[in-house]
Amino acid sequence: MKTGVLSRAAVVLLLSLAFAAQAARCDIAADNAAIYNKAAGAYASKDYRTALKLYQDLIERGVKNAELFYNLGNTYYKAGKLGYAILYFERALALQPFDRDIRKNLEYTRRSLKERIRPLYNERVFAFFRDLASYVKPGVAAYAELFFFTLAIAVLNIHVFFPFTRVKTKKYLYACAALLVVSAGILLWYQGFEKNHPRGIIVERETQVLSAPIAESETLFTLYEGSETRLREARGNWVRILLADGREGWTLAQNILFI
Repeated sequence: MKTGVLSRAAVVLLLSLAFAAQAARCDIAADNAAIYNKAAGAYASKDYRTALKLYQDLIERGVKNAELFYNLGNTYYKAGKLGYAILYFERALALQPFDRDIRKNLEYTRRSLKERIRPLYNERVFAFFRDLASYVKPGVAAYAELFFFTLAIAVLNIHVFFPFTRVKTKKYLYACAALLVVSAGILLWYQGFEKNHPRGIIVERETQVLSAPIAESETLFTLYEGSETRLREARGNWVRILLADGREGWTLAQNILFI
């Protein structure tokens, strides 16, 4: 009898905790929705400072989605902070790589920059590969890998259960296997490369890029907000960055936020 009573008590306690957790989640969701609506209202009233604060409050509360980042990008653009605008458009695009509005606003903001870095090779070619790379996110690559895997399994089944097709399906089976291996290799390489060498955006109005990670070292060139860089090395409070035009140097890590 005591065991049965304890079991029922445990079940009641677990259910109570589950209902309490669900109620807490509902309260948090309601609070987040209220903050979001206030931010949207502040943006509509052109009170961009308040809108930015409210949107950042949502991020601090753990809300991270493409719509929030997109709205932050628009708000930062209206507030005249182009570096932050590009940063959040890029973050939104990382979550929704096929969203046309995000791409349009990102490109529009890029055209507003004080200085646009010219790549080493043809700018149209650079833009093509940059846009192509923006679609190759881990989620998209994983779907491609799943597609090739499913295709390989389908061809394998045809090869096994329909002997008269083996001559024809053999080459397709090899092709599917090769595509699966290549796609998996690209996915692993991409994830490793992005982790070790993430892209960053200059968020300060002007940033001095130096020849060494020392404040007294020679200034090589100046970057302006919104410039895109690639991390090469981190050393204490300093980072070595690479630009699309081949220039590289050191700057303080606080000048850059990584996508």
